[in-house]
Amino acid sequence: MNAEMVLYERRGDIALVTLNDLNRRNALSREIVRGVSAALQRAMDQGVRAVVIAANGPAFCAGANIDDLRDGWMERPAAEEDPALMFKRIAEFERPVIAAVHGPALGGGMELTLACDLVVAGEAAWFSMPELGHGVIPNTGVALLPRVVGSRRAFDLILTRRRVPADEALDFGLVNRVVPSHAVLDSALSLAAQVVEAVPPGAMKAAKLNLRAHAAVDWERVVESPLDVPKTEWQEGLDAFMQKRTPDYDRFWRGNTTTLQGKGD
Repeated sequence: MNAEMVLYERRGDIALVTLNDLNRRNALSREIVRGVSAALQRAMDQGVRAVVIAANGPAFCAGANIDDLRDGWMERPAAEEDPALMFKRIAEFERPVIAAVHGPALGGGMELTLACDLVVAGEAAWFSMPELGHGVIPNTGVALLPRVVGSRRAFDLILTRRRVPADEALDFGLVNRVVPSHAVLDSALSLAAQVVEAVPPGAMKAAKLNLRAHAAVDWERVVESPLDVPKTEWQEGLDAFMQKRTPDYDRFWRGNTTTLQGKGD
C-alpha cells in the first residue's frame, strides 16, 4: 500500500482509511485505487469490525485523475488499478464501510460514497457528477445512483452535472447524516462503533450480502461500459479539460445528424 497517498490506522475495532493526495485534491489515481484496495485487505486480515473512509485536505475527492483517464482507464485498465473494481470491493466488503465526507465529492469521489454502506457529510460537503461534460461517463454511478435516489433524480444529477449541497443530499438519501464540518470524522467513527456494537460478524455479513442481492449490480457491465463511449469524444473532452478550454462537441453532433423522412416525402 502506498503510505503517502492512502493512510491506514486502527481506531480500536475500526479501520480508518484516509485519502492523502492533497496536491491533486485526492483525485482517484492508480496509486489511490491500489492503496484503498490494499487497505481493505489489511482490514480484513486484522479482523476489524468496520471501515471508515475519510480524506485529508479541503476536498474529499475531486474525481478521477485526468492523466490516468487519458492513459488507459477508458480502455481496459489493469484489474488492480480499475476504479470500478475498487468500488465493487467496497460495496461487497463483509464489514460496514462508512464514508466521512467533509468537502466536495466529485465524479469518482461521489461514486466512492455510493459504494459505501453509509455516508456522514459535513455541512460544507457537496456532490456532483461532471463526467458527461468531459466526454466520459460515471460508469459506477449509472449503476449505483438510481438505487439510492431513484431513476428520475439519477438522470437529473448525471445529465445536468449540477452540484448537490449536503442538505439536499440528505433529502435525496445520498447521505445519512449531516453534521458540522469539524465533527465529520468523529461522527463517522461513532456511527461505525454504534453499527457493530453487539452484532456478530456472520449476521453482519449475511445482512450486507442480502441487502446487496436484492438490488443486484451487473459489475461486469460497469467495468465494460467506458468502452461504450466513442474514443474521439472522450479524448476531446479530456484534452479540453487539460488545456483549460471549452470542448468542441458540435462536430460530433453534426456527424450524428439523422434526417427522418416520412412516407410522403
